[in-house]
Amino acid sequence: MDSPTPLCLAPTNSFLSSPPPIETGRVCPPPSLDARVVPKARFLLKIDIIVLGYVSGAYILAYMDRGNIGNANVAGMSKDLGITDGQYQWLLTVLYLGYILFDWQTVFYKIFPARYYVPTVIIIWGIIAGACGAAQNFAGMLVLRLLLGIFESAYAPGLAYFFSFFYYRKEMGRRLGWYVSIAPLAASFAGAFAFFVTLHHHAIAGWRALFLVEGLPAIAVGLFGYYWLPSNALDCQFLNETERKIAAARTIRQTGNRERGHTVNLKDMLGSLLDLKNWVPTIIYFMMNVGYSSLPIYIPTILQGMGYSSIHAQGLSAPPYLFACLIVLLVGHLSDRFQRRGIFLAICSGTGAIGYLVLVLVHNVGVKYFALFLITGGLYPCIGLVLSWVANNNGSDSKRGAGFILMNFVGQCGPLLGTHIFPASQGPLYKKGFYISFGACTIASCLSIVQIFQLMYLNKKLDEKYGPARQAVHTEDEIGEETDGNENFRYIL
Repeated sequence: MDSPTPLCLAPTNSFLSSPPPIETGRVCPPPSLDARVVPKARFLLKIDIIVLGYVSGAYILAYMDRGNIGNANVAGMSKDLGITDGQYQWLLTVLYLGYILFDWQTVFYKIFPARYYVPTVIIIWGIIAGACGAAQNFAGMLVLRLLLGIFESAYAPGLAYFFSFFYYRKEMGRRLGWYVSIAPLAASFAGAFAFFVTLHHHAIAGWRALFLVEGLPAIAVGLFGYYWLPSNALDCQFLNETERKIAAARTIRQTGNRERGHTVNLKDMLGSLLDLKNWVPTIIYFMMNVGYSSLPIYIPTILQGMGYSSIHAQGLSAPPYLFACLIVLLVGHLSDRFQRRGIFLAICSGTGAIGYLVLVLVHNVGVKYFALFLITGGLYPCIGLVLSWVANNNGSDSKRGAGFILMNFVGQCGPLLGTHIFPASQGPLYKKGFYISFGACTIASCLSIVQIFQLMYLNKKLDEKYGPARQAVHTEDEIGEETDGNENFRYIL
C-alpha cells in the first residue's frame, strides 16, 4: 500500500512564531537552504563588518596608544624628560592601575546605549593619547598615562561582553579570535610605524611625533562611531526586513525576550562573582597578562639585548607579531569548529612557556629570535580563548557582565607584575623576567586542564537532571536556548 501523499505547509519564515496554514493536495517541495542559511549568513556578515570591523579598528588604535611608550622610550623619551628606570616602570604600571580600579565600567555596555557610549570613550582617550606628546616631565606623563588607562578600561575590557549582544555562544570563539588578532597586528604595525616615524627628523622630537600621530586618529574614529555603531542587533540600521526578523529571533533565543533591556540583575551578578568556574579562567587571565602586557613594551628592549641597534630592534619586532596574528585567527576558527576552548588554551599557553624557557637556556641569537615566535604565537591566542570561555559559560547578560568585571579586576593585576619583570638592571639576558613568564604560562596551562574537568562534571550533572541535551533543528526558533535556565544549556569545554 502506497504511503499517503504528505501535506505541504504554506511557505513561512521560521523566524515567525505563528503556525502556518495547512494546504492539502500538494506534494511538499524539498526544503530550500537559501530560505534559511543565506539570510542568516548575510546577517552575520553585516554584523561582522559593522560591529567587529569598527571595534577592531578602534582597538588597533587603543593597543598602539597603550604600548607605544616602549617605542617612545627607545626613541629617547626618558632621556629628554629626565625619567629614571624606576620612574619608567611606574609609567607602565599606572596605566594598568587605571584598568584595575575602573574595570567595573564594563557594566556600562548594558546600562548605556553603546552607540553613544563607545564613540565618546574613544574620542576622550584619543585626546589623552595625543596629549602625551606634549608632556614636559615625569609627573605630567604619569597623570596622562593614568587617564589613558581609565578611559581605555571603559572600552577594551568590555568588548567581549559587547559581542555577546550580537553572537551566539558557538560563534564567539572565531569573532573574539578576529578581534584579539588585532593586538599582534597592531604591535607589528606599531613597531614598523615607530621605525619610520622616529627615523626621520621632525620639528619636534621623534617620540613626541609618535604620540601625536598615533593618538589623534582615534578622535576621527570616535566621531564616525556615532553614525556607524549599533547598541545591539535590534538597533542596527543597516539591516533589511528579513535580517531584522533574524535579529529579533536571535535576541529571543539569547534572552527569552523580544527586547534587550538596560537593567542588570544584581542576584545574577553576585552569583557570578562567587562562581568557581569564573575564578579559574580569571586566574588564567592573570597569568597570561603577565606576558601579554610586557611583550609589546619590552620586545624592542629584549632585541637590543640580543645585540641589535634600537632602530633595527623596532623593525625586527614586527614579524613575530604578524605570525601571532595568523595563529590567533587559526585557533579561533578551530575552537569554534570543535566547540572547545580549554584544550587549545592549554596547548597555546604551554607553547608560550617553552618559548620563555628557550630564551633563558639558549644563547644563539637566531634561536632566541625564533623563541619570540613561540611566545607571541602562544600568548596571544590565549586571550581570546579565555574571554570566550567566560562569555560561553555564563547564561545571562548580567552573569556575563559580572564575570568580565571579575576577570578584568583580577586579571588586569597581571600587568602590575609583567611591567616590572624586565628592569634595565637585569639586561641584557633578563633571566628573572623570563623565568617568571615561564612559570605564569605553565600555571595557566595546568589550570586550563583543571577547568575542563570541572565543566565536564557540571555537564554530567545536567545530563543526569535533564537527560542528554537536544540539538535544535532550527536554532532561531528555540526561545531562551542560550540561557542557563534552559534544559538544553551545556557548558562549553
